[in-house]
Amino acid sequence: FKIVILRPPMIYGKGSKGNYPKLSKLAQKIPVFPDIDNERSMLHIDNLCEFIKVMIDHEETGIYFPQNKEYVKTSELVKTIAEVHGKKIWMIRWMNWLIRMMFGIGIVNKVFGNLVYEKSMSDYDKANYRIRDFRESIELTESGD
Repeated sequence: FKIVILRPPMIYGKGSKGNYPKLSKLAQKIPVFPDIDNERSMLHIDNLCEFIKVMIDHEETGIYFPQNKEYVKTSELVKTIAEVHGKKIWMIRWMNWLIRMMFGIGIVNKVFGNLVYEKSMSDYDKANYRIRDFRESIELTESGD
């Protein structure tokens, strides 16, 4: 009997819930977005499924922290979503001071704060579970299929 405990970061993909769909709607409607330097760990659902398959195939046990290969900057996420929909969105920095002043407010921290797992915690040397890169995962998530 083997037990694996998974501690993934935010999971996203077609039909996902939470903050991703809200950012997606925003990216398709607004012409500008704050360009805050932050880092987020994320995991596309296809990468999660592949990770689970790899755990089963290798009969692993333990605690694991799978995540995409890349950290994601919120502004890059919004920009990429807009591009996938054929929209142009301008990244602006002149509002950053105001957003930084609002750190401590829940929603501001959720959107613009840093929340990452150390990359080495997510490495798995027996197989590659990261079958989707960032751009491809956004294209799949945003596709109309």
